[in-house]
Amino acid sequence: MRLRAEHLAKHLQGELLPVYLVAGDEPLQQDEALDALRASARQQGFDERHRFSADTGIDWNAVRNEAQSLSLFGGRRILEVVLGEKRPDKAGSETLRELLDPPSPDTLLLIRCSKLDRRKDWNSAWVKALDACGAVLEIWPVEGKQLQHWLRDRLASRGLNIDDDALELLIQRSEGNLLAAAQEVDKLALLSTDGRVNADTVQQAVGDSSRYTPFDLTDATGRGDAERALRILRTLRAEGVEAPVVLWALGRDIRALDALATGGPPPRLPPQRLRALEARARQLPPRQLHRAQALAIRADQAIKGMGPGDPWQYLSGLVLRLCGRPLPAILEK
Repeated sequence: MRLRAEHLAKHLQGELLPVYLVAGDEPLQQDEALDALRASARQQGFDERHRFSADTGIDWNAVRNEAQSLSLFGGRRILEVVLGEKRPDKAGSETLRELLDPPSPDTLLLIRCSKLDRRKDWNSAWVKALDACGAVLEIWPVEGKQLQHWLRDRLASRGLNIDDDALELLIQRSEGNLLAAAQEVDKLALLSTDGRVNADTVQQAVGDSSRYTPFDLTDATGRGDAERALRILRTLRAEGVEAPVVLWALGRDIRALDALATGGPPPRLPPQRLRALEARARQLPPRQLHRAQALAIRADQAIKGMGPGDPWQYLSGLVLRLCGRPLPAILEK
């Protein structure tokens, strides 16, 4: 069965299913979902916990043996399998299907992995077997209006009521980092005396928790989000990220866009990233892309002291042009 994150608390009021797959790329929500599952399992008598992680290599024979062996204390136990970006090999898939046909009432299987691929993962035998007798909980990024609702709910759970202006400021200060936003909510709960949070409270209590990488910048340009891209660029500069590093990330995307636009060999990128760039290549006219290449060259020359101008100004112009919102040519010089 499919299970939505917002329905998990109600689901846990009943009897647990034999297996849960918590998939997604948002670590805070995954951690909290798994914590809730573990807490419910402890209440239902699952006292032991054994963990297997792909980080150190999963011995699927050990997983099978642990599942089939008697509990040390004669009770029920949790088997956790942390896959991350990896997926079970043939032996792993066979082991998981074996454990679920039929599942043991004394063993709870918790599996954690990255976002499921709609074509590859959902058609795999192990996910189908899991879906038939357990629950798949997909964790999605919290963005836009959902982020506003998520923060309001989290603040309300701490007894706080926030003004609209304060909420917008909190979102700006913690954008790109859900864990940081949750930590700031906890901080505000400690500092608030009357349960009210206004913009001044946020300004005084909340530090700027945005933490970006050049890859966040290229994700924003790939989506054509000029406002976010410029904010990330400013943050990277303020945090001391060197201009050559930023130019390298943008240049990689320019080369990929050029290959996609001209029918050259497709770049080796994750499928989701490749699809985003393919869409961007269709939206950017060839002239825009050629101008972006020229700006990248001028930025490189300025960085190396071989040309005039501020490299960060060229990078700003380059970001806007990749987003499809270029400055007038006179301002890019």
